Amino acid sequence: MVYKRVTLKDGHIVMLDWLKKSDLPELVQVLNSVIREGEYLFMNNEITDMEEERRWYERGIKNGMLYLVARVGGKIVGGASIHPRTDKQSHVVGFGIFIQESYRNLGLGTRLTREFVEIAGKRGFEILQLSVYSTNMRAFHVYRKCGYRECGRFTRDIKFLDGKYADRILMELLLN
Repeated sequence: MVYKRVTLKDGHIVMLDWLKKSDLPELVQVLNSVIREGEYLFMNNEITDMEEERRWYERGIKNGMLYLVARVGGKIVGGASIHPRTDKQSHVVGFGIFIQESYRNLGLGTRLTREFVEIAGKRGFEILQLSVYSTNMRAFHVYRKCGYRECGRFTRDIKFLDGKYADRILMELLLN
């Protein structure tokens, strides 16, 4: 079932729908393409254990994860999710997103980010949190545009495979 239909700046129609277990192999393929770029995600190594991914999915759903996949022409081109914290942080959710290279700069990141701001608010969460590399100015701009503010920074927290460093910027959006 389609959650929402959106149009990108280049005219592509994107279908946003909730991640299903059957989507995992295709999702992992796209995610691995972003991992291979080595610039945006915490992971250095591609995902190869599909059984572990299925367990991750089941744990996430059980713990309240909400995950939207973005499809163009029936093919997954990205995804975003919120992951609720627990106990004394149960009012907080972590936000994450990735987009296949050929669908960046078309408004998809902004659209997915804004969708989760709305979803988190409707679900009663009070704070959205994320982190972004200081080298990822495109994502930093999107988050600021969507209302996030920088609330901290870990200096040289990220070390890329080529030996270069980046700060990890902590960002939050207060919903209430």
